[in-house]
Amino acid sequence: MLITQLITENAKHYPDEPALIEINSRKQIPGNEEAYRNARRELTWKETEEMVCRIANLFLDRSYGKGSHIGIIMRNNLEWLPVWLGVLRMGGVVVPLNYRKSAEELYDQITRADLCAIVVDPSAGQRLMPVRHRLRNVKQVFVCGSGFMLPQETESLQEAIENSRPEDPGIPLLREDEAAIYYSSGTTGQPKAVVYTHHTLEEAVIREWKNHHQTHGDCFICIPPLYHVGAKLHASGNLLVGAPTVLMTGFNVACFFEILEREKVSIAFLLLPWVQDILECLREGTLDLSGRDLHAFRLLHMGAQLIPPEIIAKLRRQWPTLSLDISYGLTESGGPGIMDLGSDNIDRAGSVGRPAPGWEAMITGPDGSEITDGTPGELLMKGPGMMKGYLDNPEATAQALEGGWLHTGDIARRDSDGFYYIVDRKKDIIISGGENIIPAEVEHFFRERGDIVDAAVFGVPHKRLGEVVAAVVTLSADSKAGQEELEAFCETIPSFMRPRHLFIGQVIRNATGKADKNAMRKHYGPMCTPETDLRCRQTCCKDRQ
Repeated sequence: MLITQLITENAKHYPDEPALIEINSRKQIPGNEEAYRNARRELTWKETEEMVCRIANLFLDRSYGKGSHIGIIMRNNLEWLPVWLGVLRMGGVVVPLNYRKSAEELYDQITRADLCAIVVDPSAGQRLMPVRHRLRNVKQVFVCGSGFMLPQETESLQEAIENSRPEDPGIPLLREDEAAIYYSSGTTGQPKAVVYTHHTLEEAVIREWKNHHQTHGDCFICIPPLYHVGAKLHASGNLLVGAPTVLMTGFNVACFFEILEREKVSIAFLLLPWVQDILECLREGTLDLSGRDLHAFRLLHMGAQLIPPEIIAKLRRQWPTLSLDISYGLTESGGPGIMDLGSDNIDRAGSVGRPAPGWEAMITGPDGSEITDGTPGELLMKGPGMMKGYLDNPEATAQALEGGWLHTGDIARRDSDGFYYIVDRKKDIIISGGENIIPAEVEHFFRERGDIVDAAVFGVPHKRLGEVVAAVVTLSADSKAGQEELEAFCETIPSFMRPRHLFIGQVIRNATGKADKNAMRKHYGPMCTPETDLRCRQTCCKDRQ
């Protein structure tokens, strides 16, 4: 059943039950009842269905017909998902964009996706204004929210939908119809525009329901930005059972646990940085959960990047009875969960699990032949609901889907029991003096040191060796370690893997929690000079450069 049909069914069966709940953590004051009420907004299933239909009819009445490309550039809010669903309901192709992008980056993505209308929040609308006059194919910009006076060519979304019809427009939708365009995260290059069909979204809903085992009594909290495919699709299993989804806008550790208690949240999907924040607060003693009733909280799900085994060990010590799970997916695969570890296998932390039902996996070598002995190679996946392809890029599509397999670009290995371990991104492998260095192995080394809470390793150009290793480490608040101590710590790493440039600072991550190695190369790369080369400094042999 298509996503749009699930909304209608839930409105019939659970009309007055909550479907979407927004909690603005910036308005929360933990323990303050009035502040919590002011921070909370809610839509029932009936209200959600009506808003979806009003939005669908709004676009149809403005002559945006089936197949029209309509963008969303908004921070998470209560209207985000109804807008997304409304575009799907009217047969349009919905294109969520990253509101953090610059005006020029947005211009590029809007132009590439050939948008004819856009829904923005006031902040994104303001950012878009410098390039608005160049967006000649964009006929209308609708603004959701208040707080900024935009030019006359924009229109209030709320006012527009109030005058729109709440009945289903009755547009026939086929599974093979194009439904959405998502830009890949682009941590290793320019983001590609990935095209989904309605079948892609349908399969994602079923897959995530099987991974999370939702029932009608569950409540899922969603925090990552909704423009990212993984955020909402992780929670999409709720649609099959009519369970509510809580949207937490912004992340604050104390507010997070207050929401868990008040809303009786049972499932949370958290990115690694937020898990690290929670564990750091517990370690420092700044988070007291002794009075919290968290009995409903049954599953903590993680993904979007490698989850270090030591993180799992700390979570198990803190919450021995809480189920933990890790999954794997890509934008090109139709979203998350194409591999799932499952809470029963959490002792294999470090693995992303085995292929989801209906999916196959294969490890291949440089020549394309299958590897079966546990040696790392490129991971290939095949299953229902993969992307249709890259927008207007048949060559890249053919390369990514060669032979009917999705070439993920991830380096992985498979153990004798069929569990897969993501070693690193193919494009992130550092080749230094002919040696292949896997950044994740060096990052794991750093995280084993108790006062290092985050680490990222990437390659920087080197005149003689081609590339050398650079590392950024984030220390805990109470760490007394300095540069010299950390440099001495690195002496225990095999010499060919040892960082030549070491920085104490913040790991740059994108909105989905992935280390943005392109951004780090740009930020830290200029600092990687002969003067900061550890080997050069330690040997005083600059002529070896």
